[in-house]
Amino acid sequence: MDLKKRKRVWNEIEDVNADFFNLRTVIKPSADDDLSRFYFAMSPNDGALAHMTVVGCFYIPDKYPESPPVVHVYTMTGRYNVDAYHDTQSRTWSSLCFDILRSKRAGGAWRPEYTISSLFASVMSAIVSFYVPQQHGPVRPEYVSMEKLEVVKRDAVSVYDRYKHLVPSLPSIPLVEATMVPAEQMSFPDTIKAEGNKKVTSGPIYLQDPDQSVQTFAVDLSQLHSGIVFSVILSNSKNDLVGKKPGTILVRNGVTATAARKRANDTTQWFYHGKPMNDGDMRLHVTIGRDQMTMAYYSGGRLYVHGDCPVSRLSAGQIGDVRGVPFHVHIFLIQKSGEPAEITLLDTEGKGYIHVARDDAGDTHADNESDFGFELVDGSEVAEAVEQIREQERVLADQDRLKRGGDGELATSRSKVGKDELTDAMLKMSIGTDETERNT
Repeated sequence: MDLKKRKRVWNEIEDVNADFFNLRTVIKPSADDDLSRFYFAMSPNDGALAHMTVVGCFYIPDKYPESPPVVHVYTMTGRYNVDAYHDTQSRTWSSLCFDILRSKRAGGAWRPEYTISSLFASVMSAIVSFYVPQQHGPVRPEYVSMEKLEVVKRDAVSVYDRYKHLVPSLPSIPLVEATMVPAEQMSFPDTIKAEGNKKVTSGPIYLQDPDQSVQTFAVDLSQLHSGIVFSVILSNSKNDLVGKKPGTILVRNGVTATAARKRANDTTQWFYHGKPMNDGDMRLHVTIGRDQMTMAYYSGGRLYVHGDCPVSRLSAGQIGDVRGVPFHVHIFLIQKSGEPAEITLLDTEGKGYIHVARDDAGDTHADNESDFGFELVDGSEVAEAVEQIREQERVLADQDRLKRGGDGELATSRSKVGKDELTDAMLKMSIGTDETERNT
C-alpha cells in the first residue's frame, strides 16, 4: 500500500474512533508488523448484544479503496448475514455476507468514495436491526428466542475473553438519564407469578388527551431467568398482543429487547430496543404519557432511559389518531422452562420517568415518523474519549508485552464460562457507563 493510501486509511480510522458515540466502534492497528490488519471492538445499544462487546479484525487490501476492506467478526451474533462464513480467516474474503463488502466490479455495492465509517455503520445496523436485507428477495426478520439469547450472550463473553489482549478498549458511554414527571401509579397485583402463561391487564387509559394524567408502574425483574418470557404491551385490544387483527394498535417491548409498534390497518413493525431484561437485578419503570411510552431502569442509584429513547412516541404521527379510544397495559409472562418466577410491583411514589429530547421546549416534542426506538447519541466528549482510548491502549500494550514476552499471537483455547459466572463476566466485558446526565 502506498503512502497516500495509507494516510487515507489512518484518517478514516481516526474518524471512526472520533465518532464513537454514533458508531460505537473503536479500531486499533495490529501489534505485529502487518500494516494491513486492524482490530476492532463494537458495543451495540439494542438487541441481544446490547452493552456487550463484539470483536473482530479487518484487512485493507492493496487495491483499497477500489476494493473494500475484508472484515471478520469473531463474535457469533446470531445474525445470518454477519455469521455467514464465520469460520473463514481469509485475507481476501470476508466472513460477512454483505453487498458493501464486494466491489461493484464483483457484483457488490462498494464504491471507492465509501469509507471505513460507512462500512462499520452498515455492520452495526445489521447487528441491531430486526429486519435483515437479503441479496435476493425481501428483507428477512431475525427473531431472538430465549434460547438464542442465552447462547449469544455466552459466546460473546467467551470470544471477548479469547481476544481481549488484541482488541481495543471501549470508553465509557454516557447513558441518557430519565426525567422525572408526576404520574399516577397503575393498578396491578403486588406480585405476579410466572407459572405457565400469565396475563395481567390494567384499567383503561386514554392517549393524546391533554387531560389524561401520566400513567406509570415499576417492577422488580431480579427473579427472571432464561426460561421466563416477560413483555409489556400497550394496546387497544384486550387479547391481541402481537397485532394479528387489522384494528389492533399496540406498542410493546419484552425480555429479549424485541419491541414492536402497530397502527390500525397496518402490519406490526418489529425492532430491537434496549438491552435484554434478564441480565441481573433489573428494576424497570414503565411510563405512558406526554405522547410517549418509555422504559427506564435503575443503575447506580439513578434511572436511565432503556434504549436511550422511548419505545415509541404515542402521537398521531406514530400510532394514528386514537383520541377517545380506550387502551390497556398488559403484563404478559410465559414459563417456558425452569422453575416458576415471580415479579414484584414497586411503589412509584407518584413519579414517572420519561425521555426529554434536547430540542424539546418544556414538555413538548416534534413528531418523528422514523422514530422506531433507534437514536444516535451526540458525543460532546469525543476528544476526551479518544484520548482515553489511546492512554488505555498504551497501558494495556505494555502489560501484554510483559505477560507474553513480546509475543502478540492469538490465544488458541476458548475460555469456558459457567452459568453462574455469566452475569459477572458480562459486567467485566461490558462497556463502562458515565453517570453524567445527558438529555439527548
